[in-house]
Amino acid sequence: MKVQTEDKEGLFKQLTVEVEGEKVRRIAEEIYEKVKQNATIQGFRKGNAPLWLIKARYKDYIEEEVGKKVADETLKEAIEQTDLKPVADIFLEKVSFDESGPKVTYTVSFEIAPTFELKELEGIEVEIPKIELNEKMIEERVNALREEHAVWEPVDREIKEGDLVAVEYEIEDIETGEKLSGETSGIIGQNMFRKEVEEELKGKKVDDEVNVENITLYDETGKERGKANIKVKVKSVKEKVLPEVGDDFAKETGLGETWEEALNKIKDELGNKIEETKRQIIEDAVSKKIVEMHYFEIPKTLLRRELSFLIRSKVNELSAYGIDPKYLDYKNLAESLRPTAEYNIKLRYILDKYADEKGIEVTDEEVEREYKEIAEESGKSVDEIKEYFEKEGMVDVVIGDARRKKALRMIVDKAVIREKEEEVKTEDEGNN
Repeated sequence: MKVQTEDKEGLFKQLTVEVEGEKVRRIAEEIYEKVKQNATIQGFRKGNAPLWLIKARYKDYIEEEVGKKVADETLKEAIEQTDLKPVADIFLEKVSFDESGPKVTYTVSFEIAPTFELKELEGIEVEIPKIELNEKMIEERVNALREEHAVWEPVDREIKEGDLVAVEYEIEDIETGEKLSGETSGIIGQNMFRKEVEEELKGKKVDDEVNVENITLYDETGKERGKANIKVKVKSVKEKVLPEVGDDFAKETGLGETWEEALNKIKDELGNKIEETKRQIIEDAVSKKIVEMHYFEIPKTLLRRELSFLIRSKVNELSAYGIDPKYLDYKNLAESLRPTAEYNIKLRYILDKYADEKGIEVTDEEVEREYKEIAEESGKSVDEIKEYFEKEGMVDVVIGDARRKKALRMIVDKAVIREKEEEVKTEDEGNN
């Protein structure tokens, strides 16, 4: 087997592999027999057509099938010869079959991990807001509780940012003429409606109708899949009403009989969470700093995977609001999530390299903790999570995540953390 490697654009590598001899002969004979037994050729009973006719009639199909099967059986060995490690998808670009050899030549391409020099990560300095129980934290927690217990009240006015709007819609696919109708709702300003539709809805009232024509539709990868006209009728407009702070609100939250009692409990809870909150803020600050310290290209195939994961998560979130995912603007969604996807990939590469250089390994207890965290986030049992990852052959993913978290903790433990008092602006300063 001969293997030639060629550099392509970015992190892509192209391998041209030549395989000849007994392996190719065996595979070719298998394909010949398979085609012969299944081909229908006029004048011959199935399975009785002469081989020369089979080869002539199905030349292109035979070449493709022989090439693909040879590639399946030899690709792993070919890649091992190059010492390259694909990071994601491997693309079979072309195959050719020379029966006289017999010889198969095929070409594949894939991306490899970026190479970069790890900066000095021990003792890095980060600045964070001074974290101690203060009035602002208490206020933010109270506001969060009010948001959790908010209600949506109908209003008789024009639609504005932040309103919850219920609509009837009819979507007509311009190319096919297919029409889809239904009802949905969404909060204005939170990308729950198409941008074009949302802009038209602002300023409208109940029973008003809007028509948006020639909207581009995208699939989940952000690829254009056609055009549509959309008709929307406003069914209801509601605004968020936050509960007033007081004894009644205290009882509603279950924090006490009086607001004073509830406020004391809120202070106690925040006090207990200070260290946990501080640790998370520090980890986020350190993560951001180490990503900013490194510049390297990331694999496009990994970026597509990460974006796909983030988009699915966002779509599930929007679907919970009753939004029809079929007509979301996936292109706009992908663009808004792209920076997060790039950040996630870069951080993983940096932490992996640090873990490699420091020889960091994880214990069974640390892996078990990772399973537990995943279970808590997903609402499933630890056994269910373990069964899923084992079934999918993704145990290494869990181990890798646990190892990166351990690496980040080690970097954080050696970081220099500077706490800065937040400047309190006066009303006059804020208006300047």
